[in-house]
Amino acid sequence: MKSRDLEKEFEEKYRLYAAMLYRISFLYLGNSADAEDVLQDVFTKYFFGKAKFSGAEHEKAWLIRTTKNACLDLLKKAGRKNVSTQEVSLSVYCENDARQDVLRSVLALPAKYKIVVLLYYYNDCSVEEIARILKLSKAAVKKRLQRGREMLKPELEDYAQ
Repeated sequence: MKSRDLEKEFEEKYRLYAAMLYRISFLYLGNSADAEDVLQDVFTKYFFGKAKFSGAEHEKAWLIRTTKNACLDLLKKAGRKNVSTQEVSLSVYCENDARQDVLRSVLALPAKYKIVVLLYYYNDCSVEEIARILKLSKAAVKKRLQRGREMLKPELEDYAQ
């Protein structure tokens, strides 16, 4: 493939996926610098790796799963299991205080519920997409969404009125 074609393909894929992958990274890691590092690593693996995709959904799933794994690896290296919600500058992600409170509650969820809630509510992924991305059954995704909502309910009762 010519370098000009490769550059065009990179720009297209970056435009299509970068914002979503950055949001996932930022919410896992809590700061822009680490999120940008993960984004760079993921796109490097994407373009210089040997992965073959059966379609756009498979490609998107691979990118999200690779991003999630890169974030978890970075957290392990740093000796952190989770990002403290105080560390995250939520104003970068949400302009309104109520939305920041909701996001802060989501970030406090255990990782297996957090990723499902983030993908479903913040990245508009369907249950089927999440199941493919995380290599879970649809029933497992639905159960994690249900449990995540149950955990969030007491925290967010003030906003339901």
